[in-house]
Amino acid sequence: MFIINPISGVYKKKNIPEKVARYIDYVQYDYTIRFTQYAGHASLIAQQAVEEGYDVCVAVGGDGSINEVAQSLVGTNTALGLIPYGSGNGFATHLKIPPRNAEASIDILNTGKRVKVDLVKSNLRYFVSVAGFGLDSYVARRFHHHKVRGWASYAWAIVKEMLFYYKPLDAKMDIDDITIERPVYLFTAFNANQYGYNFGVFPSTSLKDGVMDVIILNDFPMWKLTYILICLALKRADLINEAESYRAKKINIYGTKKMIYQFDGDSFVYHDDVTFEVIPQCIDVIVPQDLNAY
Repeated sequence: MFIINPISGVYKKKNIPEKVARYIDYVQYDYTIRFTQYAGHASLIAQQAVEEGYDVCVAVGGDGSINEVAQSLVGTNTALGLIPYGSGNGFATHLKIPPRNAEASIDILNTGKRVKVDLVKSNLRYFVSVAGFGLDSYVARRFHHHKVRGWASYAWAIVKEMLFYYKPLDAKMDIDDITIERPVYLFTAFNANQYGYNFGVFPSTSLKDGVMDVIILNDFPMWKLTYILICLALKRADLINEAESYRAKKINIYGTKKMIYQFDGDSFVYHDDVTFEVIPQCIDVIVPQDLNAY
């Protein structure tokens, strides 16, 4: 089952059905193509595919589309396939599936292997790559309303938010058995190794180790902004005095007021406590045959 989000990212997907028909291995697969019509529709289509006995559900879109499809595949025999055509494509890039290359992605479906990966469950939904609150969630919210997508637009959303709008948030959370209560600039939990656009913080984040990598960026003077962005781009958060990193199986965030969260690039407002907990190796994903470290 190919589930296509026609509006994710900056690239049109009208030719995806033609490419599927041209490159799919008909010896292995019969297939169906469905297009999503509204937010959350991909989860419903994937659930129907599981009930109808499909072997693979292929998410065609970005991390948000993958997130929706994955919700319905946890703990089932239906594997997740990827044709990444979103803006950031963080989850697929972690798994060495080339973004915006339908032919190469379909070849991986034909020749790849199934592996089991971790997801992170919250009391709201699962996430596949990253989730958090603070600067990244405000940027995700601002980016969602940009008419022009892509890396330049995302970078501008970051700069505009940091320079003109964003203020640190008072936060309280438990990271395993450590309690933190202070204003924070950024809190992000990583299941995969990046936000997207090949931009991450932790180079060794794994999808099969049963833990999240967590970064907390505390308040800092604005004159250090360029230095901090460079360190994060180089995956050297250890060089930032205001940054803390943790590895955790479970996180509790106490919702003392309205908070904006982002899950895999999609932002939303929530008013209550939020829990993140790693569910080890709970979903099958089709990845390149030669992929060993992930």
